[in-house]
Amino acid sequence: MISNTLRHILITLSLTVSLAASQAWAATSNYKVEVMVFSYEGSDTLDDEAWPEITSIPEVPNARSLGYRENGSGYFTRLGRNSLSMTRRQAALSNSPDYRVLFHEAWIQPVGSTKGRHTIRITGGSILDNGLYELDGYISVDKGRYLHFRNNLFINRQLTPAQSQRLIRMNQPAPEAVTEPEQPAISTVFGDSPETTIINDIPTNNIVADFLTAQMESGRRMRRDEVHYIDHPLMGILVYITRYEPGN
Repeated sequence: MISNTLRHILITLSLTVSLAASQAWAATSNYKVEVMVFSYEGSDTLDDEAWPEITSIPEVPNARSLGYRENGSGYFTRLGRNSLSMTRRQAALSNSPDYRVLFHEAWIQPVGSTKGRHTIRITGGSILDNGLYELDGYISVDKGRYLHFRNNLFINRQLTPAQSQRLIRMNQPAPEAVTEPEQPAISTVFGDSPETTIINDIPTNNIVADFLTAQMESGRRMRRDEVHYIDHPLMGILVYITRYEPGN
């Protein structure tokens, strides 16, 4: 037979587990998340920063992709276009030659207090000649007292020869002062790319188009039911998060 003391301990333990489970459930709520990512198309934006070299997009093992309605429904499924709340903003951006929308989707997901619990990989735009999407990377949403939107996105841009040359010059160290005029050292580089003539280590003539990959990693505290804007020299993000109740 179970003693009264043991029975009391088992009842107390059961109540504690049930309370912890109910608190964890209460801490997780369903939200509709809408995200729009757009690029700045002006070539002058390339001159605003010194761009570190990025050769690959990192892999996050637990990241998921958004599904499509024809393949099912539920969490992390792209909603129909009539469910988007920022269509007017998308239209305004699309009507300007200075911007191009690369991604605009909305979905339903649970949001809890665990950072990175639901990491979503998003891609957008075209696939460039180097095999990368114009937009690639990860976003996640968690909450404490406020909602927290976290992004680690990469924008890939195919450069014109003139843009490539300008960026190469920007990354060159300042020339040392000389006391006498010197003739520029001229050499020829051969490789897999077309022949390139280099004068003072700055490629000129026959420069082939290159690619620039820039990273945008940030975290932003947000309120629900408000449009939030996150800025970067090459792209912008608009985020709109609302509470979701079944039947809405």
